Amino acid sequence: MAIEYLEHYTYKDYEKWEGDWELINGYPYAMSPFALPSHQRISGKIFRELDESLDNCNECFALIESEVKFSEDTVVRPDVLVKCGEIDDITITPEIIFEVVSENSIRRDEIVKFDLYKKEGVMYYGLVYPNEKRVKIYKLINGEYIKISDLRNGIFKTDDLTCDIKVDFSKVWL
Repeated sequence: MAIEYLEHYTYKDYEKWEGDWELINGYPYAMSPFALPSHQRISGKIFRELDESLDNCNECFALIESEVKFSEDTVVRPDVLVKCGEIDDITITPEIIFEVVSENSIRRDEIVKFDLYKKEGVMYYGLVYPNEKRVKIYKLINGEYIKISDLRNGIFKTDDLTCDIKVDFSKVWL
């Protein structure tokens, strides 16, 4: 179908939809109706690592599947994120996003969201591959994502955000 015939949706449309959706540049993306237990487990362990590393920080929060509204035609629900500032403000760009990659989401996570998060200024983007027990972490440097880590059992740390973050991936895969 020619692109000029595709509908362009907004956040107002998105708010009315039933089910689980993301809206990226006006185009709807259906999310899986429920995450597989392995996906939930990995997301939960990453969240726990992030949340514990933020115990002494009153400005930043780790969240699971929280809406992030980048514009009137783009709203996503990353698997796990860290955002600093008002916790209920869905328009605040997260500092860190982790997406747990599945067969159904690989193109969206590696290409569509990669470009979106880069454009929107997400400082760190992690692509988590549960079957490989591997995570690739990118850092935004001069407007481009540069891969800074390709971990299996290593530790991901930041010291350049509002609060220091640490995720021990050897604990994530247990």
